[in-house]
Amino acid sequence: MAKKKTIYHLTKGLRDRVDAFIMRQSLLPDQAVFDPAIMPWVGMLERHWGEIRDEALRVGVNDIPSLGDISPDHGRIAADRRWRSFFLEGYGYKRQENRARVPLTAALIDRIPDLCTASFSVLEAGCHIPRHRGMTKGMLTYHLALRVPDDRKNCWIQIEEGTHMHVCPWTDGHSLLFDDTYNHEVWNNTGQDRYVLLIQVRRPCRWPARLLMNLFFTGVRYSRFVQDIRRNLDCGS
Repeated sequence: MAKKKTIYHLTKGLRDRVDAFIMRQSLLPDQAVFDPAIMPWVGMLERHWGEIRDEALRVGVNDIPSLGDISPDHGRIAADRRWRSFFLEGYGYKRQENRARVPLTAALIDRIPDLCTASFSVLEAGCHIPRHRGMTKGMLTYHLALRVPDDRKNCWIQIEEGTHMHVCPWTDGHSLLFDDTYNHEVWNNTGQDRYVLLIQVRRPCRWPARLLMNLFFTGVRYSRFVQDIRRNLDCGS
C-alpha cells in the first residue's frame, strides 16, 4: 500500500518558492535561533510565566491529547504518543472550551500580534521527537518554559544550523525563539514531564511578503491538515 502523503510533502514545491520570496522581504536574518527580546510581547509572557504554568498544570496531562492521535499529518514525528498538545488557537480557530480552562493564558495570547498557533506542549518522561523541520519560513516558533525536569541537562532541543548544533535545555520562566525550518530534534531523557507554552507567529516582513503570507496561511487554514485536527479535537471533546 502506498504511503499517504502529508501536507508537508504535498506542498513542498510551493513552500520552497514561498519561502524564497519571504526571505527576500524578511526584516530578520536567515538564522536558526534569535534573541527572544526582539518580540515585544515576550516580556509580558515572562512576567506572567508562573500564572501560565499554574493554569497549564491544572489542566492535567491526562486531559491533554497526544498530538499523534489528533494530527495525522504529524505522522512519524508524533509516533511517540507521550508528546501531548493542548490547543488554544490555530490559524484563526480558537478552542473556546480549552481557553475557558486557562483564562489568563488566553487573555495574554490575545495580545500577541500576528499569532498563528498557541498551545501547551507536553513531553512526558522519556519522550523523544525525531529530527524534523517545520512547514514555512513565514513563521517563527517560541517556547516559554513552564515546568522543566529537575535534571534539565537531559531535557533539551537540538537545532541544526549548518555545521553548528544549538543545544538548548529549557529553564523555567525563560524563552526560546527559533526558525523551525532548520532541522531540530527533542529529547526528554528524564523521569519528569516537560511543559512549555508553544507559540508560532508570523515572521516580520515587508508588505509584499505579508500579502503572500496572508494567502498562504488562508490556504493552510482550510487545508486537510488543520481541518483534521479540528475534527479530531471535536470528536474528543
